[in-house]
Formats: sequence, structure tokens, C-alpha cells
Amino acid sequence: MPSIDELHTGNLLWLVAAGYVGYIIYHLLYNLFWHPLASFPGPTIAAVTPLYKAYIDLVAKSSFVHTLEKLHAQYGDIVRVGPNEIHFSSPSAYLEIYNAYNKWDKEKSLYHSFGEDRSSFGFLTYNEAKERRDVLLKLFSKKAIADVQGLVLEKVTKLCDSFENLGSKPADLFYAYRCMAVDVITYLCFGNDIDAIGAPDYEAPIVKAMDSSLPVFIGFKHSSLLKGSIMNCPPRLSKIVSPATSGLVDLQQLLKGQINDLTKDPKNLQNLPHSTTIYHQLLRPDAYRSGTVPSVGSLYEESQALLFGGADTTGATLMHGSFYILTLPTVYAKLKAELLRAWPVLNVIPSLSELEKLPYLTAVIKESLRMSPGVASPLPRVVPSSGATIHKTFIPGDVVVEMSSHFVHRNETIFPNPDEFIPDRWLESKVNDLDKWLVAFSKGPRRCLGSNLAWAELYLCFAHVFRKFTVEIGPSSPKKLEWRDCFLPEYRGPHLKAILTKAAA
Repeated sequence: MPSIDELHTGNLLWLVAAGYVGYIIYHLLYNLFWHPLASFPGPTIAAVTPLYKAYIDLVAKSSFVHTLEKLHAQYGDIVRVGPNEIHFSSPSAYLEIYNAYNKWDKEKSLYHSFGEDRSSFGFLTYNEAKERRDVLLKLFSKKAIADVQGLVLEKVTKLCDSFENLGSKPADLFYAYRCMAVDVITYLCFGNDIDAIGAPDYEAPIVKAMDSSLPVFIGFKHSSLLKGSIMNCPPRLSKIVSPATSGLVDLQQLLKGQINDLTKDPKNLQNLPHSTTIYHQLLRPDAYRSGTVPSVGSLYEESQALLFGGADTTGATLMHGSFYILTLPTVYAKLKAELLRAWPVLNVIPSLSELEKLPYLTAVIKESLRMSPGVASPLPRVVPSSGATIHKTFIPGDVVVEMSSHFVHRNETIFPNPDEFIPDRWLESKVNDLDKWLVAFSKGPRRCLGSNLAWAELYLCFAHVFRKFTVEIGPSSPKKLEWRDCFLPEYRGPHLKAILTKAAA
């Protein structure tokens, strides 16, 4: 027969369990019926628990952006996608959320899922980010990028030389373009590149590590415990505990090595090739209003943010643009004709400013930015406590609001036949009519730092590849570019390959 103490202990456990279950039930009912967003349309399961999004990302392994397309078709322009989260689909709402006047906080679960919490990208508040961004913006200004265009040209030329050396062997453009972008951003950061372009078949370990990191970040978004466990583990143990994270661990070790080499000996700064090297500036106390250089950990996290932001999106845009150029003969012919007119003698190379004046090349780049998913995920912001009106609807304070650029770029009112690659749409529109809806680099005070660098790489790379070579789509290339939303796109299926034959001088 149980003792009195055992009975009391058993009853206490039952009371605790019942209380916990009661709390969960109350919380679910509150989210469903009494939460400030209770009247907003959306799936019931999304209203009561964040596990709805976790299921889509981690169990179904599908793309949340594509799920959003179905939700908006069913529920309208405003959809409740989480207990405290709303997604919009109207392009005007995008400009109301992301603009020069709104200095709304970023939402933690997404922006702290990458291990870049102490970077210009990961700082949640505008004030936290401003000092770091002020330093970096000078290095990514239009003038600063014009001053280093020779560096970008050097890497583009190296890429073209590698294409020439392949002969009739197809080039893997999925990897090749990102290798070029990696070499550009690592040189700008550290004063030396890692020669990703020189990797056999362009399968540079750092590029492959970036690919394998994307689904890991999705897991971190839904579990801060998982992120903390992996990030705080010794590298060898992390690989054993979670083999899927080995690429991320290798990437982190590479970047940490670069930062340690720069910071362990101040003389290393004197050996950097020019004062515009990013870490030359980041390691100068007088570059900051506070007079304080960021910690080594913060500098490392900044390097990871710069790498992903500076390489993956540019490489993906080049790949998407090349895919459509190679599968649409009319586009290929128009681009080739314009480049031949502007660049008649192959060894007389036009400058970046000259390429920027070419209308059809510019239109191809804009359409490539529109069609490429870029940062595929919605970018969540926290509404101020006073609330805000978005899309003629009052949104209570502290609610998370967001919108994916995908819904601007694929809006059929702004971009008729939105799923078709039509560079001419940019030539036919009045000045700025469409430009304000090109949001590949986002808008507002937290927009992409490196947009000027990306434009320079796109102009130089598209021009040099399609002027210097006759390009044909290679065997086993995809019929369609398929991707999954892992913040950045995770591509599925075969890689885009091309056969590049050197053009006559």
C-alpha cells in the first residue's frame, strides 16, 4: 500500500502535469480567440502554433515562399502565418514596411539563426547596426566600387580564362559564378582570395560548404537550443554529433582563420594591398564613433555575413540570367549584338561606366535580378508598440510583419507575364516606373550593403562572358531552375552547364 508521502508526491506530479496541459490549452485558445490577430485570416494551425512553419520547413522540406502563394490565393492579401506573424502580398505593402523612414527592429528567430548575431546583418535594432553599417557603407559606395573595379575585372578575367582552358568540356555555371563572387568578396575583405575559381570543376570547398549550410540554418531558425548546441561545440565534436553541419563547421573555421591571421599581429594590416580592404577599415578604432574596434567574434560573424551576402546572391543572379539567355535565342542574339557594337575589338576592354550605359545589357541584368529568388524568405520586422497601418489595415504593436520580394517581382499587374524572362519590359517602361519595384536588394535603412558591388559584378561578368565566348547550354542542364526557400535558395536538380567557345577577336 502506498505511503502518505508517495500519495502526496503522486498527486503533486499530477497537479503539475494538469497545470502544464491547462496552460498549453489556454495558450492555444488565447492565440485562436483572444490574440490581437485573432480576426486576421489564415490557417487555424498557423494561428495557434509556430510549429506550422516548422513542419513545412523541416518535415515536408518544402518551400515556405511557395506555400505562401497558395495561402494568399486562398485568404487574400493579408495572411496570419504564425501566432504573432502576418505576411502581405501587395507590392504597396512592401514599400510601407521596408522604406527609408521605418527603423523597425528585425525579428530575432530568423536573424539570429545564422550565427551572425553581432554583425551588421544580425543586429536587431537600427541603432545597434548603424555604427557598423556607417563604416561599411563607405566601402560599398558607388565611388568606392568604381575605384576597385579593376579587382572585380581581374576575377572576371580569371574566370573567363578558366572557361577557355576547358575547351569543349562544359562549365558548371552553378559553381563557377559563385566561385568568382567568393574570390571577389574574400579579396575585398582580407586582401587575398582563396582561389575558388581554381578549384577542379569549380567545386571549391567553401562554395560547397555554403550550400550545405542552408538547410542547417533553417533548423537553427526553429530551435535556438539546436543552434546553441552546435555553435558552442568544439568543431570535431559538432561533426560527430551532427554530420549535416560539417560544411558549416568547415566554413566557420576557414573564416575564423582569416580573422585570426589579421588580428593576432597588427603588422598584418600594414601588408594589406590597399586601404579600401574591408578589414583594414573594420580594425581601425578611428573608423568608429565609439573609438572601439569590434570583438574578434563580432568581426568573424561580419565576415560570414559579407560572404553569404556578397557571393551567393550574385552568383545565383548570374546563373538565372545565363539560363534564360541560353534558352531564349532572341534574348541571346540581342545581347550579343549590343555587346559587339559596344565592344568591337576584343582587346580594347570597355570600362564599367561604359557598360552601364548599354540599355539591353542593363535590361538583362534587371530582369535577372527580378527572376532570381535572391533572398527568398520574407524579411520579418517588429511593428512599434504604437502600432502601424499597412495596406490600409491597422496592425497592433509588437506584431511581426513581413513580405517576400518574390511577391513584388512576380506581381502580374506590375510585371505582365511575370514568370517569363522579358528584358524588353525595362526598355518599354517610363523611367523609374519599374525601377521602384525592383527590390532584389530590399529597401530602407537595413537594405543590402553590397548592392553597388553586385551591380558591378553583374555588368562585368555578363558582358565579358557573352562577348568573349559563343555560349551554348550544356548537356544534362535543367529544363527549369527549381529551388527551396532556405532564406537563400537551395537549388534542386541538375546544375546549369554551358559550353563556351572563344569568340573571334
